[in-house]
Amino acid sequence: MLNFYSNKKIFKDIGFDDLFNINGNIIRSSKNRETVEFIFKDKKYFIKRFSKGSLLQNFLNKLGIVKDISNANNEYSAYKILHDIGVETPKLVCYGNEKKIWNNRSFVISEEITNFEQLDFFFTKKKYHKVKKNFEDQLYKKIVEIVSKLHKNGIIHHDLYLCHFLLDLNSLDDKKNKPKIYLIDFHRLQKNNSIGMSRLIKELGDLLFSIKYFGDEEKYQKILKANYFNRKLLKIYENNIQKRANAMLTKYKNKYG
Repeated sequence: MLNFYSNKKIFKDIGFDDLFNINGNIIRSSKNRETVEFIFKDKKYFIKRFSKGSLLQNFLNKLGIVKDISNANNEYSAYKILHDIGVETPKLVCYGNEKKIWNNRSFVISEEITNFEQLDFFFTKKKYHKVKKNFEDQLYKKIVEIVSKLHKNGIIHHDLYLCHFLLDLNSLDDKKNKPKIYLIDFHRLQKNNSIGMSRLIKELGDLLFSIKYFGDEEKYQKILKANYFNRKLLKIYENNIQKRANAMLTKYKNKYG
Protein backbone atom coordinates (compact mmCIF):
# COMPACT_ATOMS: atom_id res chain seq x y z
CA MET A 1 0.00 0.00 0.00
CA LEU A 2 1.32 3.44 -0.94
CA ASN A 3 0.50 6.72 0.79
CA PHE A 4 1.67 9.89 -0.92
CA TYR A 5 1.29 13.58 -0.19
CA SER A 6 2.79 16.69 -1.76
CA ASN A 7 1.89 20.37 -1.60
CA LYS A 8 4.18 21.10 -4.54
CA LYS A 9 3.07 20.25 -8.07
CA ILE A 10 6.63 19.50 -9.19
CA PHE A 11 6.73 16.36 -7.01
CA LYS A 12 3.24 15.06 -7.77
CA ASP A 13 4.14 13.64 -11.17
CA ILE A 14 7.26 11.78 -9.98
CA GLY A 15 7.15 8.13 -8.98
CA PHE A 16 7.80 6.94 -5.45
CA ASP A 17 10.94 5.02 -6.45
CA ASP A 18 12.46 8.03 -8.23
CA LEU A 19 11.93 10.26 -5.22
CA PHE A 20 13.03 7.70 -2.65
CA ASN A 21 16.26 6.99 -4.59
CA ILE A 22 17.03 10.56 -5.59
CA ASN A 23 20.76 11.33 -5.61
CA GLY A 24 22.39 14.08 -3.60
CA ASN A 25 24.80 14.92 -0.82
CA ILE A 26 24.38 12.63 2.19
CA ILE A 27 24.24 14.79 5.33
CA ARG A 28 23.54 12.11 7.92
CA SER A 29 23.37 8.36 7.69
CA SER A 30 22.53 5.47 10.02
CA LYS A 31 21.49 1.86 9.58
CA ASN A 32 17.87 2.43 8.56
CA ARG A 33 17.70 6.11 7.58
CA GLU A 34 19.63 8.90 5.96
CA THR A 35 19.24 12.59 5.23
CA VAL A 36 20.20 13.77 1.75
CA GLU A 37 20.53 17.28 0.37
CA PHE A 38 19.52 17.53 -3.29
CA ILE A 39 18.77 20.07 -6.01
CA PHE A 40 15.52 19.84 -7.96
CA LYS A 41 14.31 22.41 -10.50
CA ASP A 42 17.11 24.75 -9.37
CA LYS A 43 15.99 24.66 -5.74
CA LYS A 44 17.54 22.89 -2.76
CA TYR A 45 15.59 20.35 -0.68
CA PHE A 46 16.30 17.75 2.00
CA ILE A 47 14.92 14.23 1.94
CA LYS A 48 14.94 12.03 5.01
CA ARG A 49 14.38 8.45 3.89
CA PHE A 50 13.71 5.38 5.97
CA SER A 51 14.13 1.74 5.00
CA LYS A 52 13.17 -1.47 6.78
CA GLY A 53 14.26 -1.99 10.38
CA SER A 54 15.41 -5.24 11.96
CA LEU A 55 13.10 -8.26 11.88
CA LEU A 56 12.66 -8.02 15.66
CA GLN A 57 11.82 -4.32 15.54
CA ASN A 58 9.32 -4.85 12.72
CA PHE A 59 7.72 -7.71 14.65
CA LEU A 60 7.40 -5.59 17.81
CA ASN A 61 6.02 -2.71 15.73
CA LYS A 62 3.33 -4.97 14.26
CA LEU A 63 2.33 -6.05 17.77
CA GLY A 64 2.21 -2.43 18.91
CA ILE A 65 4.76 -3.10 21.66
CA VAL A 66 7.20 -0.38 20.51
CA LYS A 67 6.71 2.80 18.51
CA ASP A 68 7.78 2.58 14.88
CA ILE A 69 10.65 5.03 14.39
CA SER A 70 11.96 3.31 11.28
CA ASN A 71 9.18 4.98 9.31
CA ALA A 72 8.72 8.57 8.10
CA ASN A 73 5.08 8.56 9.16
CA ASN A 74 5.95 9.71 12.68
CA GLU A 75 8.01 12.61 11.35
CA TYR A 76 5.24 13.50 8.89
CA SER A 77 2.70 13.62 11.75
CA ALA A 78 5.12 15.61 13.91
CA TYR A 79 5.20 18.48 11.39
CA LYS A 80 1.50 19.15 12.00
CA ILE A 81 1.75 18.67 15.77
CA LEU A 82 4.58 21.21 16.00
CA HIS A 83 2.88 23.65 13.63
CA ASP A 84 -0.28 23.54 15.75
CA ILE A 85 1.58 24.62 18.91
CA GLY A 86 3.61 27.33 17.18
CA VAL A 87 7.03 25.65 16.94
CA GLU A 88 8.92 26.55 13.76
CA THR A 89 10.09 23.68 11.54
CA PRO A 90 11.43 23.45 7.98
CA LYS A 91 8.54 23.51 5.50
CA LEU A 92 7.30 20.02 4.61
CA VAL A 93 6.63 19.65 0.89
CA CYS A 94 6.35 15.90 0.25
CA TYR A 95 5.76 12.59 2.03
CA GLY A 96 5.70 9.03 0.76
CA ASN A 97 5.15 5.72 2.54
CA GLU A 98 5.27 2.36 0.79
CA LYS A 99 3.98 -0.29 3.21
CA LYS A 100 4.99 -3.90 2.75
CA ILE A 101 5.02 -6.75 5.23
CA TRP A 102 8.74 -6.71 6.02
CA ASN A 103 10.14 -4.01 3.80
CA ASN A 104 8.62 -0.59 4.40
CA ARG A 105 10.16 2.41 2.67
CA SER A 106 9.18 5.98 3.40
CA PHE A 107 10.44 9.56 3.21
CA VAL A 108 9.74 13.20 4.00
CA ILE A 109 11.01 16.10 1.90
CA SER A 110 11.42 19.61 3.26
CA GLU A 111 12.47 22.91 1.77
CA GLU A 112 15.92 24.30 2.49
CA ILE A 113 16.29 26.89 5.23
CA THR A 114 18.66 29.43 3.75
CA ASN A 115 21.46 31.01 5.78
CA PHE A 116 21.17 28.98 8.98
CA GLU A 117 23.50 27.55 11.60
CA GLN A 118 23.12 24.80 14.16
CA LEU A 119 23.10 26.33 17.63
CA ASP A 120 25.99 24.17 18.85
CA PHE A 121 28.15 25.61 16.05
CA PHE A 122 26.80 29.14 16.50
CA PHE A 123 27.81 29.13 20.16
CA THR A 124 31.33 27.83 19.48
CA LYS A 125 32.52 29.18 16.11
CA LYS A 126 34.78 32.24 16.39
CA LYS A 127 33.14 34.03 13.48
CA TYR A 128 29.90 34.35 15.47
CA HIS A 129 31.53 35.56 18.69
CA LYS A 130 30.58 39.24 18.31
CA VAL A 131 26.99 38.70 17.19
CA LYS A 132 26.51 35.99 19.83
CA LYS A 133 27.11 38.55 22.58
CA ASN A 134 24.21 40.65 21.28
CA PHE A 135 21.71 37.80 21.03
CA GLU A 136 22.76 35.11 23.51
CA ASP A 137 20.10 35.88 26.14
CA GLN A 138 17.39 36.01 23.47
CA LEU A 139 18.52 32.69 22.03
CA TYR A 140 18.34 30.93 25.39
CA LYS A 141 14.94 32.47 25.99
CA LYS A 142 13.76 31.18 22.60
CA ILE A 143 15.10 27.69 23.34
CA VAL A 144 13.24 27.63 26.65
CA GLU A 145 10.09 28.90 24.93
CA ILE A 146 10.24 26.01 22.45
CA VAL A 147 10.91 23.41 25.16
CA SER A 148 8.07 24.80 27.27
CA LYS A 149 5.65 24.53 24.33
CA LEU A 150 6.66 20.92 23.82
CA HIS A 151 6.39 19.81 27.43
CA LYS A 152 3.27 21.85 28.20
CA ASN A 153 1.53 20.00 25.36
CA GLY A 154 2.67 16.53 26.39
CA ILE A 155 5.39 16.29 23.72
CA ILE A 156 8.79 14.67 24.12
CA HIS A 157 11.33 15.21 21.35
CA HIS A 158 13.72 12.42 22.48
CA ASP A 159 16.79 14.07 20.87
CA LEU A 160 16.75 17.53 22.38
CA TYR A 161 20.30 18.74 21.76
CA LEU A 162 21.55 22.08 20.43
CA CYS A 163 22.41 20.50 17.07
CA HIS A 164 18.67 20.05 16.47
CA PHE A 165 17.94 23.76 16.83
CA LEU A 166 18.65 25.68 13.61
CA LEU A 167 19.15 29.44 13.90
CA ASP A 168 17.93 31.59 11.02
CA LEU A 169 20.89 33.96 10.69
CA ASN A 170 18.80 36.40 8.67
CA SER A 171 16.68 36.98 11.78
CA LEU A 172 19.72 38.54 13.48
CA ASP A 173 20.03 41.38 10.97
CA ASP A 174 17.89 43.68 13.10
CA LYS A 175 18.31 43.79 16.88
CA LYS A 176 14.62 44.70 17.19
CA ASN A 177 13.67 41.32 15.73
CA LYS A 178 13.40 38.16 17.80
CA PRO A 179 15.75 35.38 16.68
CA LYS A 180 14.02 32.68 14.67
CA ILE A 181 14.86 29.08 15.56
CA TYR A 182 13.70 25.93 13.78
CA LEU A 183 13.38 22.53 15.46
CA ILE A 184 14.48 19.52 13.40
CA ASP A 185 14.95 15.75 13.59
CA PHE A 186 11.68 14.68 15.17
CA HIS A 187 11.18 11.13 13.87
CA ARG A 188 11.12 9.96 17.52
CA LEU A 189 8.78 12.70 18.74
CA GLN A 190 5.91 11.50 20.94
CA LYS A 191 2.75 13.27 22.05
CA ASN A 192 0.77 12.02 25.05
CA ASN A 193 -1.78 13.42 27.47
CA SER A 194 0.99 13.74 30.05
CA ILE A 195 4.73 13.10 30.29
CA GLY A 196 6.31 10.77 32.84
CA MET A 197 8.75 12.48 35.18
CA SER A 198 11.65 10.22 34.20
CA ARG A 199 11.24 11.26 30.56
CA LEU A 200 11.13 14.94 31.45
CA ILE A 201 14.27 14.62 33.55
CA LYS A 202 16.04 12.81 30.72
CA GLU A 203 15.03 15.38 28.12
CA LEU A 204 15.93 18.41 30.25
CA GLY A 205 19.16 16.68 31.29
CA ASP A 206 20.14 15.94 27.70
CA LEU A 207 19.59 19.56 26.71
CA LEU A 208 21.59 20.73 29.73
CA PHE A 209 24.41 18.38 28.70
CA SER A 210 24.46 20.05 25.29
CA ILE A 211 24.46 23.51 26.86
CA LYS A 212 27.31 22.57 29.19
CA TYR A 213 29.53 21.70 26.25
CA PHE A 214 28.57 24.30 23.70
CA GLY A 215 26.88 27.15 25.54
CA ASP A 216 26.84 29.15 28.75
CA GLU A 217 25.28 27.03 31.49
CA GLU A 218 24.93 29.90 33.97
CA LYS A 219 23.01 32.12 31.54
CA TYR A 220 20.86 29.25 30.35
CA GLN A 221 19.95 28.11 33.87
CA LYS A 222 18.98 31.64 34.90
CA ILE A 223 16.68 32.03 31.87
CA LEU A 224 15.31 28.47 32.20
CA LYS A 225 14.33 28.99 35.84
CA ALA A 226 12.61 32.29 34.99
CA ASN A 227 10.75 31.16 31.85
CA TYR A 228 10.10 27.40 31.84
CA PHE A 229 6.38 26.68 32.15
CA ASN A 230 6.78 24.51 35.27
CA ARG A 231 9.36 26.18 37.53
CA LYS A 232 8.27 24.12 40.52
CA LEU A 233 9.26 20.93 38.69
CA LEU A 234 12.70 22.37 37.90
CA LYS A 235 13.31 23.16 41.55
CA ILE A 236 12.19 19.75 42.81
CA TYR A 237 14.17 17.75 40.23
CA GLU A 238 17.17 20.06 39.76
CA ASN A 239 19.63 17.48 41.11
CA ASN A 240 18.16 14.72 38.94
CA ILE A 241 18.48 16.85 35.81
CA GLN A 242 22.08 17.73 36.70
CA LYS A 243 22.83 14.06 37.35
CA ARG A 244 21.53 13.12 33.90
CA ALA A 245 23.56 15.90 32.24
CA ASN A 246 26.74 14.87 34.04
CA ALA A 247 26.19 11.22 33.13
CA MET A 248 26.00 12.28 29.48
CA LEU A 249 29.19 14.30 29.88
CA THR A 250 30.96 11.21 31.19
CA LYS A 251 29.52 9.01 28.45
CA TYR A 252 30.63 11.31 25.63
CA LYS A 253 33.82 12.74 27.13
CA ASN A 254 35.98 11.19 24.38
CA LYS A 255 33.77 12.65 21.68
CA TYR A 256 33.38 16.17 23.06
CA GLY A 257 36.10 16.50 25.69
